[in-house]
Amino acid sequence: MTDGVEGASGGRETWQSRSGVIGRVTGVDPGPLLLCIGGLHGNEPAGVRALEAIVATIASRRRRLRGEFIAVAGNLQALASGRRFLTYDLNRVWTPARVAAARSLDAANGSALDHEDLELLRILDVLDEVAERRRGPVYVLDIHTTSGGGGAFTTASNLPHNKRFAMAIPVPLVMKLDQHLEGTFNSYMDHLGYTAAVFECGQHEEAESRVRAASAVWLAIHAAGLLDWQDAPEAAAAFRALRRAYRGLPRVLESTYRHPIEPADRYRTRPGFRNFQRVRAGDVVGDDRRGEVAVPKTGRLLMPLYQEQGEDGFFVVREVAGVTSETAVVALAGTFPSRG
Repeated sequence: MTDGVEGASGGRETWQSRSGVIGRVTGVDPGPLLLCIGGLHGNEPAGVRALEAIVATIASRRRRLRGEFIAVAGNLQALASGRRFLTYDLNRVWTPARVAAARSLDAANGSALDHEDLELLRILDVLDEVAERRRGPVYVLDIHTTSGGGGAFTTASNLPHNKRFAMAIPVPLVMKLDQHLEGTFNSYMDHLGYTAAVFECGQHEEAESRVRAASAVWLAIHAAGLLDWQDAPEAAAAFRALRRAYRGLPRVLESTYRHPIEPADRYRTRPGFRNFQRVRAGDVVGDDRRGEVAVPKTGRLLMPLYQEQGEDGFFVVREVAGVTSETAVVALAGTFPSRG
């Protein structure tokens, strides 16, 4: 590290061959620590590319930065292969028991470790370093993309500080997804007592996904308290652009149904479905080895699966009554820029 900055100009080959830390910027003054991670799924590189693109700009404002910013790439081997995972899903193993088992296996016999075991342990090393280096509260933004199109959203656990952090990004907030999924990285951040949110920035190959990911990082930098609005004009611009783009969608929704699948099901979503598309109970959205697959509830479709790997065929979500973009902004007065 030189003058409080690591990795801002080292190149992709540097972080790929080492810890996966894309960049680390330490401010002159103590304050919060913001950890941004992309690519926990190897076929979702948009977050990693966004972090690569902006870390040098963040480093150039180090003397105005409070606390520390750390950007990390998730599943390095899967990213190199362009696959969601190689052995197992790295975003379904973050339970205290699985983490303890991985640490024990590493100590006992490193040669027996699978691809994702190694990735898990590498990220745990980063988290251990975060715990040691922190000079204030810790915030975490986990960046993903979806195989289906239709736009971006955030999700967080049902804790006020997590919801507030997620709602700093003016896209739909989807609650209760964590009730359907075990062992997510975000749930482990809850276990550690950190403030955390997930940002799904769009479809895997969509060029705009990387732009949205960068926007979310700037907004997280401000929401965590690392930079003020005047020192992060990108955050104010991102807020206005995302707010305009998603004004027509519900501000807060909740998950009401998950359609679990296994490889033996041979599930396939039919073409043309998108995030937040309205569906009615009984609408056929896919097929599996047993025949047609219909949604059991009326609502909006979320994350229809259009890839080979994955355990979720689709979700159904519904709007939370009484929460609009305008009431959310009023409730979070002072969080957002006044114009726009």
